[in-house]
Amino acid sequence: MASQSNSSECIEVQKPFLTVDDAAELFSHLYGMPKATSVRPLNGYDAQNFLINLDHVGIDDQDLNQDPKCCTQRYVLKIMSGEESKDEIGFRAIHSIQKYLKHHGYTCAAPLQNIHGDDMKIEEFTKKQPADGLNAGQRVHGRFMIRAYPFLPGVSLTSVGVVPANSTQVFYEAGKSLAQMHKILQKYPHDTTALKEKAKTFEWSLDNLSIILKYVHVVKDQKRRDFIVDIVKTFESRVLTRKDQFRKGIIHNDFSDTNVLVTPILENSATSENSVAHQVNYKLSNAVDFDDSHYNCLVFDIGISMMYMAVSKPAENHPLHASAAFLAGYQHVNPLTPEELEVLHICQAARFAQSLIMGLYTYTYIQPGNDYLLLTQNSWPIIEDLWEMKVDSMRKMWTDVALECAEFDMHA
Repeated sequence: MASQSNSSECIEVQKPFLTVDDAAELFSHLYGMPKATSVRPLNGYDAQNFLINLDHVGIDDQDLNQDPKCCTQRYVLKIMSGEESKDEIGFRAIHSIQKYLKHHGYTCAAPLQNIHGDDMKIEEFTKKQPADGLNAGQRVHGRFMIRAYPFLPGVSLTSVGVVPANSTQVFYEAGKSLAQMHKILQKYPHDTTALKEKAKTFEWSLDNLSIILKYVHVVKDQKRRDFIVDIVKTFESRVLTRKDQFRKGIIHNDFSDTNVLVTPILENSATSENSVAHQVNYKLSNAVDFDDSHYNCLVFDIGISMMYMAVSKPAENHPLHASAAFLAGYQHVNPLTPEELEVLHICQAARFAQSLIMGLYTYTYIQPGNDYLLLTQNSWPIIEDLWEMKVDSMRKMWTDVALECAEFDMHA
């Protein structure tokens, strides 16, 4: 296992480097649990995430769709990056948010307490790297925050192998879910100072969108570089200068197709006298990963989420139809103000630009080989359509899709 030892003559690294065996041993030791029967790495941007299984039944993709009774002995172990691990106050605030949401009926996981009676712990690790790959053959050292959560059943929208037959309804329900989260958190009674400070420095806060101008050179096409610059400048002049006009609160900041979980509903439909076709629909089950949460404009969160819905798998409809369905769901629970609606598409484009540039830069210079960073790179045509669409046409699409979605609540 990666061990605690003298860090002298080691390369200090920010990206965690634990193996599945390291993760199994760490989880057992730190949380006083039996040794895992199986461990699986999960996708992660800067952190390392592991699915820890204590059941005797192995983990497979189908298992992850099961109801909660099948998942009581499964956990997610999170090893935060070195940089993230410095923000203990911020993570304590995030844990408080999760506990508050759960207490008020919103489905999300709260962190586990470790054997020290805390829900996080900093650990130092030193390890010799393999002969191939990053820092090949070198001894590396890192100081990482360790956290763990009960595993929530379901699969992410990204992981669904085929487009849900009821995808429009799934996006609509996702919008309602974010709106419900916002409404609950409007009454959050605890200090939000750390979350407000995070908005000022966090590179994934839309307040700091201009950071990507330092990295835009990673895009080789000049026309696309100019396109990104135009989005940044428009966001700064038309949105950031008007922040006092928008409602504010605690936002998730990554309510995306990777962090929205769904579970399948198998429905039978007769196709002939003697045969039955099985149609797989999905229902929204959970939202995960609040690590990017901070205090900011609610319209930022809505635009961010609409961007990610568009790059998921919106069936036969235009990707922006998925965004519109999400917006319709949000509006049903927590209607936007005219000022927020006016800038919503700019906020959506801003996160497109942020994700495209940050993902490609990190993959190219920091984490080559981490394909998770490239999930949005095929979405250039979507952001171009969004940015070129006339506002009147966009508003009409939002209205038409909202009318289409109205039937979902009528049959609920």
